[in-house]
Amino acid sequence: MLACVLLALAASPAQGQSTELSDRAKALDANGNGTLEKDEARGPVAANFETIDKNGDGSLDGAEIRAFFTGGDAAGGAPAGGEGGGVPGLSPQAQALDANGNGTLEKDEARGPVAANFDKIDTDGNGALDGAELRAFFTGGGGGSGGPPPATVVVDTVIEESVGQTTPIIGRFVARQAGAVAARISGPVLDMSVDVGDRVAEGAVIARLDQERLSLERDRYAAVVSQQSANLAAERANLEKRRNELKRLERIRKSAAFSQARYDDLVQDVATQTGQVAETRAQLVQAETQLQQAERDLADAEIRAPFAGVVSETHTEVGAYLSVGSPVVTIINDTNLDIEADVPTSRLSGLTPGTPVTVRLDNGETKQATVRAIVPNENPRTRTRPVRLTPVVTGPKSGFADNQSVTVLVPVGSSGTAVTVSKDAIIERGGAMSVFTVRNGVAVPTPVVVGQGVGSRFVVTDGLKPGDQVVVRGNEGLRPGQRLDIVTLGSAPANGRGGG
Repeated sequence: MLACVLLALAASPAQGQSTELSDRAKALDANGNGTLEKDEARGPVAANFETIDKNGDGSLDGAEIRAFFTGGDAAGGAPAGGEGGGVPGLSPQAQALDANGNGTLEKDEARGPVAANFDKIDTDGNGALDGAELRAFFTGGGGGSGGPPPATVVVDTVIEESVGQTTPIIGRFVARQAGAVAARISGPVLDMSVDVGDRVAEGAVIARLDQERLSLERDRYAAVVSQQSANLAAERANLEKRRNELKRLERIRKSAAFSQARYDDLVQDVATQTGQVAETRAQLVQAETQLQQAERDLADAEIRAPFAGVVSETHTEVGAYLSVGSPVVTIINDTNLDIEADVPTSRLSGLTPGTPVTVRLDNGETKQATVRAIVPNENPRTRTRPVRLTPVVTGPKSGFADNQSVTVLVPVGSSGTAVTVSKDAIIERGGAMSVFTVRNGVAVPTPVVVGQGVGSRFVVTDGLKPGDQVVVRGNEGLRPGQRLDIVTLGSAPANGRGGG
């Protein structure tokens, strides 16, 4: 009924006796000869072809089509119910709906787009539609000549692309870096620099412990190092003195002044002093190590982020005493995320590291990911294995979150090519699907048969071919044969209407 009403009202009565096809009929004239042959006709024209073809020449000109749909004759007679220039009558198709035979359509008699737009068509508000009102609405005129104004639309191209069957598997985003940041030393919390939701850079200070005791401890060990350094210098000087005395005595070994006892004592003193130097050096090393530890403890009093991310939880507050290993905050690196999905073992044949996979977010948006690893750890109860995938795009602006659910479209079977059309182009009415294709600058309704969805597109099994232009914005209010003003996507209002 929808196609019948639209096409029955496609011709303007103001065209009189002209045999020229209307703009809507021209869109169907594939060979451009100015008439419609039987294989070019559609809808009610095709169903009533022999009736419309008054001269029996096997083709329809504009006069014959207008005569049939306006109730006149091919010579330009007045439409039914409109003798002498009166109110134009209903077309034969509209007359079939006029149950009470009063020459107008009441609301309970209207069907299809007439019923859906009854109040808009009823310009005089009398609760009934006459032929003039119907023609004015469906031709875009005021009951007289002319066609509807051009409709502002956005179009998209029908393409042929590689598609394959997939099976949906529920997965989740997993942060590759996430966990609690713990205290490395004990002490009271002096300051908390971050709160839940704060984004921190790697190395940023997130909390400070009381540093006064640690500073004193560092200074004490620094003093010990200085003391041991001085002791080592003194012991080395004593050792050098003993060695010089021993050398002088060795030089007079053959003289009468040489004393063997004194020589033996000096040898023993040198050995003793050498040991003293070594002991003092060890004490210095120990003091330096203690100083380094004190400096490290002082540095660890500033608890820093080990990696960049967002603070998801705090575990302490100012004044609390922390022991070694006590958690301070939990950080999630949301710029480095994986997707993890438990895939049935029987579906793993189509997955190998590097395989591209489409994933679908909860809002219906699709993203691309690649398989990073298949973990060789099978769940004996579910017969699944964890599969890790890396999203193609990540970062602070990606909008992904740790543990966010996602549907992984795991490929199954072999892939092939198919003709696809944007989902926005599909119009469903009465269980039938159609699109508006662009032909010679006008909108032509085209029935289609669609198959599976492929992201934001449908596979088309019948009705379209690659390269066809279809309307994806502004198609809801289009009329068959309406002229089109095609604009780019960014400049078009939503659904072709101002205000969105």
